[in-house]
Amino acid sequence: MATEYERNLGKLIIDKCEKLEELKKNERGNTVDMLKIEEEIETLRSLFENYNLGMGYFRRARGGRSGLRE
Repeated sequence: MATEYERNLGKLIIDKCEKLEELKKNERGNTVDMLKIEEEIETLRSLFENYNLGMGYFRRARGGRSGLRE
C-alpha cells in the first residue's frame, strides 16, 4: 500500500539518481553539482525512511481510534 507521498518521493529519488549518473558519465561534470545532487538524494531517502517508520506503526495498529470513542 503506497501513498501518493511515497510514490512521489520514489520518483524524485529515481530522477535525482539518473541525473547524477548523467553527470558522472560526462567528463566535464561539475563536482559541485554532483555533491549537491548526492545530498538531495540522501535527504529524500531520509524522508522516505522516516515516513515509512512513522506510518508503519499506524498501518499495523488495528482499531486504534475506535477505543477513543467509547
